[in-house]
Amino acid sequence: MNPAQQAIGRDLICVVDANPLYQSDVAQALTSTYRVSTFAEQNAALEAIAFQPPTAVVLDENVSPRGGLALLREICCVPDLDRVPIICTATNDRSLFLADATAFGVRTTLVKPFRRSALLGAITKEINGKVERSWTRIEPVQRAALKRTAKVFTAISDLMADGLPMPYETLRHSCAPLVEAVTGGNYSDVLKGVRDHHNYSYVHSLRVAMFLTLFGHAIGVRGDDLIILATGGLVHDVGKMAVPQDVLNKPDRLTDDEMAIMRGHVVSTGSFLRDSPGLPRGALVIAEQHHEKLDGTGYPYGLKGKDVNELARMATIIDIFGALTDRRAYKAPMEPEQALHVMTQLGRQIDQHLLSMFRTVLLDTAKTLEL
Repeated sequence: MNPAQQAIGRDLICVVDANPLYQSDVAQALTSTYRVSTFAEQNAALEAIAFQPPTAVVLDENVSPRGGLALLREICCVPDLDRVPIICTATNDRSLFLADATAFGVRTTLVKPFRRSALLGAITKEINGKVERSWTRIEPVQRAALKRTAKVFTAISDLMADGLPMPYETLRHSCAPLVEAVTGGNYSDVLKGVRDHHNYSYVHSLRVAMFLTLFGHAIGVRGDDLIILATGGLVHDVGKMAVPQDVLNKPDRLTDDEMAIMRGHVVSTGSFLRDSPGLPRGALVIAEQHHEKLDGTGYPYGLKGKDVNELARMATIIDIFGALTDRRAYKAPMEPEQALHVMTQLGRQIDQHLLSMFRTVLLDTAKTLEL
């Protein structure tokens, strides 16, 4: 076994491939996002996987001494390991190994050579599939909140790619269980349910929708206005679906060109939402103004003071809080108290009165949220 290659991410990916070149290439492709352990030999790999079950396994047909299928069979026979997501690889799409792996229940296979984006996409798909299957054990209303929002988020991605609108009624339907969970005071499993999900845009958007709804309910917002907060939060960043992944997930400071691309997501979001039949103005305002600052330093319009809508002021606070406390592959989540302190230091950029109110709401519900 090679020493585990350290990455900032907390998730461990096990790569099993007897070809040292491919083993190295796969490990190198993953180390910016995950911790990686590599193996060429069947028994050593099984021992390590059983001792510390990884988040996922990338298993090639070429494993010494008896091949990838023998190791796959052993993994599937060990209690709990049979639930570890496995991506199988081979050098030929007609490989018997891939066919046998599929018969064993492997959902995702890749044929060499494959792009880094295809590998990362396969791992993300497998991990998210496991997370979403675990939602069946969650209380029904919260389960519906997770399943409906995840489904509509995927649908939005497809619609944007095809240049088609999303009817507001579809968004409203997806967020109704989320609002019901908040108004019923039973919502902690929604946040727990996405803790290990690897679609960062979905996780961030769901958290913003949840916190906006929670904040609104705590200060007296009711009925359809709560739905507007929830839907506005869920779609506030959908323009990021058009941002390249290497820019969206870059752990380092963005270049000026990359920053321009990133900031363009607000206009892209607004363009998509303005074509959505029945979308309330409030949801559009949340999406188009949540990066504006009261001192005029925000974007994309440089609005200032009273020109920044109150819904957008709320959304700005929630979006910043969410970004600071989100768990990313390259950073640990900031503690809520620390995040609130950082936001206080922003001074007149954000509405400090609303921030103080949000702080009270957050501290009152901290035990329930288990952030």
